[in-house]
Amino acid sequence: MTIQKLNELFEKGYETKRMFATTIATQLREGMNEPLAKIRNDQYLASPGKKAKEEEFKRKAAREVFEVVVKEKATYAKVAAEATALAKKMKTEATKPPANAVDVKLFEQELAALQTSIMLSTNVDTAIKAIDAFQSKYEEPYYASELQKAFPSLIQTVTAIDDSPMHRQALRYIYSSIQAKATTPEVARANEALAYFSDGEDIKLFREGSPQHDTVKTYIGAIANHINEPETALGILDGKIETFAGSAGTHVISE
Repeated sequence: MTIQKLNELFEKGYETKRMFATTIATQLREGMNEPLAKIRNDQYLASPGKKAKEEEFKRKAAREVFEVVVKEKATYAKVAAEATALAKKMKTEATKPPANAVDVKLFEQELAALQTSIMLSTNVDTAIKAIDAFQSKYEEPYYASELQKAFPSLIQTVTAIDDSPMHRQALRYIYSSIQAKATTPEVARANEALAYFSDGEDIKLFREGSPQHDTVKTYIGAIANHINEPETALGILDGKIETFAGSAGTHVISE
């Protein structure tokens, strides 16, 4: 159930990243072409009047766009936070042991015997081969995770005999194999989620220079450069934030 929920959150995040920018660009194009054409072809308005009316229309459209982007960013941040919390929980949950308690007990005994054998060993190559042979016997995540816990002490014992780079590399190779087997599908998916949702509240819904971004810029002007900082854009439109073009809220619609 947990991994199913995480998959659902993945899907929500993926759809936002994949479709939101395209949806906004399409809606702008379909919703603004006809009204802009009517303004530009209005025989009762002189050029200054047309320009002012077009500017007002674009400003209104820009505000609507940025308000939608603010909401979408907040929704994505909520999904990212939920997915991140769930992924962390999944990573910290202990791997369940196999149902056969006898097999688990035998593993524990063999692991203890291995640790004792390595501690008494004076030949580093023999010790490394013994560790590798032991880890090769166990494929289930539980056994691998238990061996993973014991591995630091094994490393310490072996490197006390010989700390050469060659032997450290051999131990690193063995550990990589153990780590791979210890990673359950749930943990693997959790790791993917933590990486995928690392943008959290800093999600950029539009890629600069993309067709979607260019379309938005075509219809609402230079203020589209703030499409990934919608709060800033709204501040500019409200005259609360100054722009390089001059006083707050001016020259932000026209290119």
